[in-house]
Amino acid sequence: MIRLATILDIPAIQAIYKDGRTLIASYGSPQWQNNHPVVEITYADIAQKALYVYEDTEILGVMTVFDYEPTYDVIEGAWLSDLPYKVIHRIATKAGHYGKGISAALIDYVFTGLQAKSIRIDTHELNVPMQNLLKKQGFTYCGKIYLNQTTDRVRLAYQKDK
Repeated sequence: MIRLATILDIPAIQAIYKDGRTLIASYGSPQWQNNHPVVEITYADIAQKALYVYEDTEILGVMTVFDYEPTYDVIEGAWLSDLPYKVIHRIATKAGHYGKGISAALIDYVFTGLQAKSIRIDTHELNVPMQNLLKKQGFTYCGKIYLNQTTDRVRLAYQKDK
């Protein structure tokens, strides 16, 4: 089941983010390091009704979904389309459950449950597992975007239309 997260879910969500940091660090990426996403971001995502969890007998996956991402206004390359889009951030799966279709189910939910016409998502160039997942899910690489931060700004941007 995929549902909106509540504050009661925060310990499980933060544990999944920790698993994600460990996985991402294992292939040398600086993405998500320094305790990111911090718990304050999790509270804010829940308050905005943007944080979703994938739950079986426990929470096994998470993602945030927004209607707009300002850093996507400028891209080195070109978006697949100008359709109204949803953006996925902070998608992660609990350790021990990688490769079991949880992230794919979360992505699919944005189309089916949230009625998205298009999804945009970005990832670090060293996050090859995420790039492979996006390709497997039918996303098209569109170019590079730049985050509003001082270091490690470049992200690979993808889009999929329904």
